[in-house]
Amino acid sequence: MAVRSVATTDTLDTFRTTFNSLASTDIGDVATLSTSASSVVGAINEVNTSIGGDLAVNTFGHLHNADGSNTYTQFTVKVAAKTSSHIYHGSGSSNGYTLNEKVSPFIDLKVGNTYRFDQADGTNSGHPLRFYYDSGKTTIYSTGVTTNGSPGSAGAYTQIVVSETTPNILYYQCSSHSLMGSRIDIDSSTNVIDTSTAFVDSTGTAINLATTNFAIAQAVALG
Repeated sequence: MAVRSVATTDTLDTFRTTFNSLASTDIGDVATLSTSASSVVGAINEVNTSIGGDLAVNTFGHLHNADGSNTYTQFTVKVAAKTSSHIYHGSGSSNGYTLNEKVSPFIDLKVGNTYRFDQADGTNSGHPLRFYYDSGKTTIYSTGVTTNGSPGSAGAYTQIVVSETTPNILYYQCSSHSLMGSRIDIDSSTNVIDTSTAFVDSTGTAINLATTNFAIAQAVALG
């Protein structure tokens, strides 16, 4: 991918020209920039607030409450017909979740934070959001998870407290319908190095990689 550079001291025209020069080989689509800003910094701020998907959700997923300054980080959940932007478009339910108006984004959460998935919006009726070890919902994950109310009614939510023992990978999905949500990554969980729980299968059972690797090596050696 080509490197594009622009300094905050450059003119807005330079920023616009550089941004619009991004080719399909760089980001998958020809980029265009329309901004009402009068400075490079202002234009960057506009871009940051308008970009959808992973970037936006990853950003606000990390800005909150690890220092105890907020009670929880809130995602506003709604349900809408899937579009091609949904990772499971064409599979499972024809509907999918949106989080803060983003189509079922991957979420990057942080240990020490509490995250509330607000399901008060009427579109959530009949679509309880829960957490699972795999996208196929083989086993629910319930540690540190609380729920309140009925989806689609005022005060309804599902909440998760992320701790050092929360699995590194979870999935948020509807308990009543398949493949409405997406994946959660918890990048600072100690499960990365905790040999008792570092890797789990779809049922939440720990996988002993040392034993697995030995078995593979033995099979190779024996032909």
